[in-house]
Formats: sequence, structure tokens, C-alpha cells
Amino acid sequence: MTSPTAVPSMSDTRSPPANRAKIWREPALANAELLRAAYRTHQFPPHAHDEYAIGFIERGAQAYTRGRKERLIMPMGKICVINPGQLHEGRGATEIGWDYRMIYIPPEGLAMVLAGTEPISGRELSFFTQSVIDDTGTLQALRAAHLCSESSDASQLEKTSRLVHALRQLATRHGQGAPLASLPRAEPGAVRRAREFIDASVAANPSLDDIATAAGMSPFHLLREFKKAVGVPPHAYLVQRRVDEARRLLLKGRALKLVAIEVGYSDQAHFSREFRRFYGVPPSTAVR
Repeated sequence: MTSPTAVPSMSDTRSPPANRAKIWREPALANAELLRAAYRTHQFPPHAHDEYAIGFIERGAQAYTRGRKERLIMPMGKICVINPGQLHEGRGATEIGWDYRMIYIPPEGLAMVLAGTEPISGRELSFFTQSVIDDTGTLQALRAAHLCSESSDASQLEKTSRLVHALRQLATRHGQGAPLASLPRAEPGAVRRAREFIDASVAANPSLDDIATAAGMSPFHLLREFKKAVGVPPHAYLVQRRVDEARRLLLKGRALKLVAIEVGYSDQAHFSREFRRFYGVPPSTAVR
């Protein structure tokens, strides 16, 4: 772990330390994505993941909001878990920001990890009721797995084995079958149709009228119902889906300029600005 960086005083005219982030994936583990980042000034916009987001703070602390109202602090020495589809946003809880490591694994990937373990009665989906988990042993396993995944000296077998062990330990100790009351409220059919249309039209830059027609409701009614159900308006959801798709393509080795065009951006600079909103750095720096 790097030594702490001095926090500039209010009178310090130097530029704040740069945000840093690195993203990679583990193809042998359901294409799970891993992130190592050091954020000093970054703030995440409201967003949700299709995957489980599992990680831990290595330095500083993160403040984040889960849902629309629940405010939490993620300090060093604790595990953070956010279920798929849970709306959240985040920022530094201290002046020095935070350094952290994250694992993003799709539901089918976690199900694969849990295959062969003692089933929890009625489980269809692992669900974590706590976003902040105090479990030193599992934290150590997650950290060892994350460091191993980043290492160029470790074999693919060791990387996958360590990740499977750490995630299985986390899920069996702290996951449970998702009780009906804990699952996100089912979206109205019109909102579901709108989301499906946006997902299928990421590169087409659909208008509000286009989305409303696909949903079968008026544009203004859709705006209200979409934000109520999803947590963000349709345009913000479209931006997130574009950035998600672009990140996946970049991790497959596609050229940055081609990816920007493929997901619907008119120029690379616009894409880089929106990618930076979610990751604090441009895509050319984060994805290697």
C-alpha cells in the first residue's frame, strides 16, 4: 500500500492530486471486471450496475447514497457490497478522497461461483442486506484475490481460484435468498419497455418521443414514471448504458475511436468526457 499523500491546505495553490483508475477483466470468471482506483476529487453520478459491486477501501473513506435517501460511509477495513440494480452515488468522505478496489460480477457469474455449495432454501438470487460488512477474514481473501488478479506473475488458474474462493466465502457468509420484500419493486410494463428500447438503441441516439412511443405512453408521463421507477431520467440512463457498452468493447481490445462511434458519440472527446464522469479518468487511462 502506498504511503499517505499530504493533503493540501486551503492556501495551497497547487493542483489537487489527479484521479487514477485501472479497469481489467477476468474472462475465466464470467468476464468479471475489476477496478483499482485512487479518487481525490471524483464524484459518481447516480447510477446502478447490472452486476454485483463488491470491494473495499485501502485508504481514506467513501461517502455514498444507496437508493434515494440512505446515506452511508465506507471506511477502511470494511467490505462494500451493492446488489444489481441498486441505485447509488458516491464521493470522498475526507479531504484526501479514497483508494479502493472493486469486483463487478454478473448474477450468473456469482451463481456459478456458488455452484456445489449448500443451497439456501428457495434461493434464486444471492442478496446482500448489508452494504457495509465487517468481516476481516473475507476482506483479506478479497484483497489477496484482487492483488493476484492484477499481477503479471500469477497464473490464470491461481487468479480464478482465489477470486472464486473469496466470492464464495462472502456469499455463503453474508448472502441470502432474496426475500420478496427486499427485491426492487417490479417496474411498470411501460417503463420496462422503455428500458428495453433504450438498451437496444444505445448507438441510435433515440429521442424522448421515440422512447415514449415504444413504451406506449406520453413523453411527459414517461419522464415522471421512468425516474420514479429507475431513479434517473431516460437521458441519464442512456448515457450510463453507452458508457457501460463502451467499457466492455474497450476491454475486448477495440480501438478507442471506433468504440466512441459504435456507441453513438459524434466524436471521441465527447465520449471521453462522459466516461470521465463515471470513472474519474478518460478511457485511454482507465482501460489497459
